[in-house]
Amino acid sequence: MIPKTIHLTWKSKSLPPILKLLYDENLKFLRSKGYNVILWSDEEIVNLINKNYPNFYEIYSLARTGVQRGDISRLLVVYHYGGIYIDLDVLVLRDFADIIDMDSDDFYISYEPSGQTMALYNDDKYICNAFFAANKNNIVLNKLIKGIQDVIIHLGVNVFSEFNIFGGNYIKKVIKNVNNVHIIDDRELIFPINDLKLDNMLFTETDWNNVRNGEYPSNPIMIHYWIHGDFESKNIIASYKPDKTKNIHDNMYMFFEKLYPKIAAKYIK
Repeated sequence: MIPKTIHLTWKSKSLPPILKLLYDENLKFLRSKGYNVILWSDEEIVNLINKNYPNFYEIYSLARTGVQRGDISRLLVVYHYGGIYIDLDVLVLRDFADIIDMDSDDFYISYEPSGQTMALYNDDKYICNAFFAANKNNIVLNKLIKGIQDVIIHLGVNVFSEFNIFGGNYIKKVIKNVNNVHIIDDRELIFPINDLKLDNMLFTETDWNNVRNGEYPSNPIMIHYWIHGDFESKNIIASYKPDKTKNIHDNMYMFFEKLYPKIAAKYIK
């Protein structure tokens, strides 16, 4: 059984304003649907690891980036408690129970948008760990967690020179031909827009207009905005102040208009 618990992670309990806006919006919606929402800080993650997975502490501490630590910690918290993990730059629009059998003991995940992954990786089936769901002590998550230990044992700590070593591609390799895995192939339900930094693509204008209008033809469960807090938006994410007089969709568009002004000007007339 997959509990109605949503897990999110951040460095601390203090969120950048644009992420706080999304978090508050999600909190209101998810609580109305009966979900418990847990925001994990780095300190709380370390405490969880030290108490319950002490052999993992060295691996976690050797990770070189927040992305790597986040990829590891999200697996551990969902394995330990069960539930649904989502990135903080996600806006939830519908109940996850619409696409997940909450009574099952299966592992649910989906692919990134095909246009995006073909442009970046020449692969239209690239697993994305910005969302996944599983029951407590899930056998697939157990395999993923043990696999991390095996990689470190066989290849050493230099594997952390690859920034997303335990991200989507790692998950894809481990879950191949594994039972009790549900890959939600209709990715429009989970990832209805591509990364807005991708310019001059067939999907670019449509994605920008969807974000501006707050309208998504696929009636998605959620929207992942691909904010990249450690990368593209690093210089503005802490200082950008949302407009409290505007709705969530207007605020998200205005954030991206500031982040990628040249692209916004090109497609939004």
